[in-house]
Amino acid sequence: MKQIFWILFVLIWSLTGCIRTPETIKDISELPQDHVFYRNDLKNPRDIMAPAAQNLLNEDYNIIYFSVWHQKEPFHALPERVTADFKKFGRKTGYGENKKKHTSAWLKKLRQNAALAGYPNALYPAITTRACDMRILPTQQPHFSSTEGDSCGWPFDNLQRSSVAANAPLFVCHISADKAWALVETDFAFGWIPVQDFAAVDEAFIKKWETGRYAVITRDKITVNGAREEFLLKASLGYIFPLVRNTAEKRELLVAVADENNKAVIKSGFINRTEAAAKPLRFNSLNAVKIANELIGEPYGWGGLYGNRDCSALTRDFFAVFGLWLPRHSQDQVKEVGSYINLAGLNPEEKEKTILTRGIPYLTIIWRRGHIMLYIGEQEGRALVFHNIWGIRIRDLQGKQGRKIIGQAVITTLQPGQELIALDAGGGDLRANISGMSILAADN
Repeated sequence: MKQIFWILFVLIWSLTGCIRTPETIKDISELPQDHVFYRNDLKNPRDIMAPAAQNLLNEDYNIIYFSVWHQKEPFHALPERVTADFKKFGRKTGYGENKKKHTSAWLKKLRQNAALAGYPNALYPAITTRACDMRILPTQQPHFSSTEGDSCGWPFDNLQRSSVAANAPLFVCHISADKAWALVETDFAFGWIPVQDFAAVDEAFIKKWETGRYAVITRDKITVNGAREEFLLKASLGYIFPLVRNTAEKRELLVAVADENNKAVIKSGFINRTEAAAKPLRFNSLNAVKIANELIGEPYGWGGLYGNRDCSALTRDFFAVFGLWLPRHSQDQVKEVGSYINLAGLNPEEKEKTILTRGIPYLTIIWRRGHIMLYIGEQEGRALVFHNIWGIRIRDLQGKQGRKIIGQAVITTLQPGQELIALDAGGGDLRANISGMSILAADN
């Protein structure tokens, strides 16, 4: 009787929500969150990619990165794609920041301001003067699918397409009716950004900026100051600037700012020498560990919200330092770059075995729908990944689905949270839904 009593007591306690999942899953508390721990070759660093191959990929990166300055018309932001965004949200107007449903009048006002009947009305090159959010519609207001949190509500703002780095090349396609928004293309995405966040460039500017000698930022969230120590802009890991010269303590960069006519002018910017490297940084085990450790623990930022990264932004910025260009979205990253290996037809154990057998640490990305991970090696026969992850699917005893929030960049196995009683068996094991992996270049 006593045993039955305790079983009933635990069941009732669980149903009333009194039993809580641990604050931190075992993978995070027990696996050292330090990439140094997983390499034994840091005293004599091994090249992850041959320098000659890396230099070729870096040349491709630069061509793609600056390509928007050399186009004459929209390349990705085609009229049918732009109008499709409005049609999509016309069908599901969603909820705003106050948890109230957006009205049809809300979308109508945005559509009128977009003035797409005259699209495109701009067509000129520009450069961002600070980091900014790229929006699917011309508004900073959010669009949530649900009033609840987790994966349908906050922080998953459906209108957030991406963040754009400071001093990134743009092609301006269109200006809104109120002159406050511009539809732009970057090398990886298109969307709306505030007009105050960029400045127009001319051929003389482009010629001076495209020097072929660049610095890439290797520290996160640093300040770039001018010759008189005045603030110019904030920069983060993966940002690219023309490199002027190096001194014993500083690196001098070219930095773009806007003048009173919103035209870009070039100033000299200065950072500590340790905050950047000549692009590309040599892709060896020591440097891979240093860059990955700079990103460890960063809060999750859907689409780059709040100046943070999501899963695909983490992989994109990690490889940017080494001169490897990746698209913005996880599926494109794994399928459009490198050698794709289809894992969809395998069971979870076979998938992990293939990853361990064929994966190259820090050069292999693993994909499941909506999520991308960087393979970093193995421990005790388990594959280890580095990823910025929102959470793990769980279910309560009543079958209601939820998330055990992780919300940061972490090192885990492919089975994080397996110790959780409430783990969703169908979605909690990352291996179950892994579809493929890509090796971004051939091994040496």
